[in-house]
Amino acid sequence: MIGLDTNVVIRLLTDDDPQQRRAALRFAEGLGHSYAAFLTLIGIVELDWALRSRLGYSKKDSLSAIGQLLQTRGLIIEHHDLVVKAVRLASRENADLADALIAARSLDVGCKSIKTFDKKAATRVPGMELLA
Repeated sequence: MIGLDTNVVIRLLTDDDPQQRRAALRFAEGLGHSYAAFLTLIGIVELDWALRSRLGYSKKDSLSAIGQLLQTRGLIIEHHDLVVKAVRLASRENADLADALIAARSLDVGCKSIKTFDKKAATRVPGMELLA
């Protein structure tokens, strides 16, 4: 198994650097055949941030791209089931993916709630509550 940095995944999804994209696509040809690749939760959060803030993706398009990664043969995503839940929640409730992942992971380890100062997250993400 080979770990992936977010910038490699960005090159697989975009053509913002054609030379690096060609290298990333050559690497991806072996996924699921010759080797597997691993993407961390941090990588997922960074990917969402980079696609939206640096590359101008809408939230919907970013979540769609991450959804495609979740179905990619040979790509192992840390806590895959939690990422699936978070992507669905972020899409359904118009919540931020990072907030949805924070809540999903916290609830998964047994937290009864997640305290936040983010009013939007507290109203849209199950388990998040305002710290007042």
